[in-house]
Amino acid sequence: MDIVVVCPKGVFMIEVKNWKHNYFRQNQKGLNAYEQTERSGRVLWIGLQSVIKNVRVTNVLLSIKENLSYNKDYRSVYVSSLDKINQFLEERQDILSEKEVQKIAKELKDNVIR
Repeated sequence: MDIVVVCPKGVFMIEVKNWKHNYFRQNQKGLNAYEQTERSGRVLWIGLQSVIKNVRVTNVLLSIKENLSYNKDYRSVYVSSLDKINQFLEERQDILSEKEVQKIAKELKDNVIR
């Protein structure tokens, strides 16, 4: 998990990739960017269940070079770019109260590996 955003609009797990196109094609060992994003979001979701039951975590793959696009095999992974990430977040509807945001943020802060 590169970035976790917690705000009234929800919880967003953002995985940042600055991969060149050739790197993405040639390095398919292990988890690909979509799998990594999906799994990280799932881990975060599981970890937050004890804080707020059924809290939604939105998985975002932030492609710096804009060479990663939506992959229908990973429907829970939104793909965005630096140019579009702010708009993506701003257009979301508020789903968390300020109290819930504070509760989640405290849980994350208390459990971050330093």
